[in-house]
Parts: sequence; C-alpha cells; structure tokens
Amino acid sequence: MMAIKTKIDSSYTQFYADRKHRKVYPTEFVVRTFLSSYPNLNFRKPQPDDSVLDVAFGDGRNTVFLGDLGLQVAGIEITEDIVTQTGKRLAEMGYHPDLRVGRNSRIPFAAETFDYILACHCCYYCDEGETLIDNLREYHRVLKPGGAVVASVADRKSYIFQGAQPLTDGTMRISNDPYRNREGYRLHGFSTEEEIEHYCSDLFKNFSFGHADNDYYGIREQVFWMVCEKK
Repeated sequence: MMAIKTKIDSSYTQFYADRKHRKVYPTEFVVRTFLSSYPNLNFRKPQPDDSVLDVAFGDGRNTVFLGDLGLQVAGIEITEDIVTQTGKRLAEMGYHPDLRVGRNSRIPFAAETFDYILACHCCYYCDEGETLIDNLREYHRVLKPGGAVVASVADRKSYIFQGAQPLTDGTMRISNDPYRNREGYRLHGFSTEEEIEHYCSDLFKNFSFGHADNDYYGIREQVFWMVCEKK
C-alpha cells in the first residue's frame, strides 16, 4: 500500500512540474465563496491579516487569490518538489506564503493556528489506513475556535468514481482516472448534503452547501461545496 502513496506523490509532482505557465487563475467556487453573498451561504468573510491554510495548493492558483485578499497565507502539499517549484514561481510573482510539506491528516502547524482552511478538491483524499474523519480531525485541530472550513466534497456520481471499488469505510478505490494521477488511491464521496453534514457534525457546525454539475467536454465533474465552522 506504500506504493500507492508513492505513486500519487510522484504523479502529482510531475503533474504540477509540467505546468510551465507563470500566470495562475483561482477556482471559481473559491472566488464566489470568499467574495460573493448568496441566500444559503452563512459565512463570515475573512478580513485582511486573517490567517488561512491552503490545503493541497498545487500550482498556487488559489494561494495567489488568498494573498490578494490581504490574508496571511500558508499552504501544504504532498512533496518537497511541489513546495519548491510552486514556491519559486510564486516568489517570482511577488508572493511569499509559508509553504510546507504535509498531508490532509498530518498538517505541520500548531493547534489553533488558522482562522480559515481552504480545501479545494482535496479533503476527501485518504491515505491508506486512514479515513476522511482523520483528515477532518486534523483540520479541526489547526483551526482557531470558531474558524471555518471552505471545501469541495466529492459527489459519488462524479467521473472519478466510474468503475471505482466501494470499500466499507465509505471510500472508493479509483481505477479509471483519465488524468492517471489517482489509480489505486482511495477517495471518499457522498450522495447528499445531509450525508455530508451527518458525517462531519461531531467536529463542525453551521453548514452551508452548494453543488456543481459540470460537463467539461466529456468529463462530468459533480461536486458539493461546503462551508462549516469549528465546534
């Protein structure tokens, strides 16, 4: 099973290394959540100098956006190479977030460090021997009292779960990833907002939900948006 972890680490390292462009653009749901108002969004907007952790920052697209909001930005990624290559590019653009190697369930920051956590397309990635609740407990640990999580949560109808093997812990082992990054890895998906809230409610409260169903030219991405507050 260590080989699966090693494979996803090396796959994503190469995936981001291949992105040579300097300019990056934030994810739409992140912009909408942090900047816009909606009838079902119960969310205290961050203020300049609030602290935020960008989990699985990748090429830094959302890291830049968070910096532009005047926030104190930190981020984690799964390999030192990703940290180095993205950090270098961001520095060339004038951004200097605190980027470190970490994982969903092992965040290298002290307890109660952050006002916000952004987990864009990542909280539901589960290392072997761990579950989504392990990830959520670690998010809970590093959030300040009353801190908020802004996350995307996988919909079981989404493309990534086609042909996946369902497991007893609620995760599914991926076997048909068109991007070839997640073969054999476990992702946790949900079918309804109520199911997500029930799963997370021991640690979080004041949930807001949205949902997207996007057909990107043959890849149908379905995902829940979730905003919630630390209990």
